[in-house]
Amino acid sequence: MAQYKASMERLTILEIDGTNEEETNLLAVNGTNGAEDQLESDYIVIHHPSNPFLSWLEAHTGFIMMPTLPLLWCALFIATMDRQSLLSAWAMPLLGICSASLANAVPVGGGIVFVPVLALFGFQIQLGTAFAVSTMTFGNGIFGFLSWLRKDPGSIAWGAVPYAVLPAWIGSVYGTYNLFMTPAESRNLFALFCVLVAAVVGWGLYRNGGADEKGVFSLVDDARKTPGTDRTPAKALVATLSSASAGTVLVPHIGIGNAMTTFLVCTFVWRLPAKTSVVTGILVGGWTSAVPFAIHLFVIGDVPLNLWVMGLPGVYIGAQIAPLVHERLGIATVLTAFVIFLLGTAVLMVFT
Repeated sequence: MAQYKASMERLTILEIDGTNEEETNLLAVNGTNGAEDQLESDYIVIHHPSNPFLSWLEAHTGFIMMPTLPLLWCALFIATMDRQSLLSAWAMPLLGICSASLANAVPVGGGIVFVPVLALFGFQIQLGTAFAVSTMTFGNGIFGFLSWLRKDPGSIAWGAVPYAVLPAWIGSVYGTYNLFMTPAESRNLFALFCVLVAAVVGWGLYRNGGADEKGVFSLVDDARKTPGTDRTPAKALVATLSSASAGTVLVPHIGIGNAMTTFLVCTFVWRLPAKTSVVTGILVGGWTSAVPFAIHLFVIGDVPLNLWVMGLPGVYIGAQIAPLVHERLGIATVLTAFVIFLLGTAVLMVFT
């Protein structure tokens, strides 16, 4: 029992032990430079490629995170907010902190918290969707990306990103301009998605049982047995169609979906380690949101700017303190509370 408690309290999706080189850099498994080019062409690789821009970002993430991004937010605040807007959105930073602390434990995105909370306060689900994609673009796609690039760039499966992001962008453009669900149907879809996420998280908690120190999302066999993921046409097609479907159906109607889709594809199709699948899913969820966010902001014009601007600092702070929250409370406790929240949200969406 003591061993179970110790292993679970060490676990956090944002603080999983990254010292095992065999898991975080699959190129090192074969141990020969001669095989590296073959691995890069035939497998999904788990380190960022030799890209000058990414290398520059990795070297300057600390300065970008502080003070560059906070100063940019201050400029945005001055340009968009007035006294009335501030009074109407004063609670959004707290909501942002709560959403980031919960959602950063699983590859799903802050929309899983924002959409039902806004619905509880009487906002239409379409407005919640616009707010979710606008917030996740920055929370997952920028804050989360820079944090992981600084902390552990080897945890991002760059080879899987094109199959996850590009089809979802195409699908989200079509879906955003051609919504085919009513608000009631979208609420039911959100409820169903919550139940599915709760099932995945609950199964991970049950499957872990305290025996696997890599965490509750180790739903596949040890990745060290498979030094890479073969990029066969069949697997590429499954990954592409999965992301396109999430982008067409889930993202336009409920604001979330491709992060969890990417996690499942990385886990069961690409057969990547749990940490890599989780981190890649979280980041892809943010990058996927960028295109629908631009459409909602510049074309449709339904992004609630006051809520968005006030929510960003909460998401920023929440992403920074999430590892501490998970460590103090224990990731098993956080995820159990998250499962309860998801099931309660499903009931809220269906019966209110």
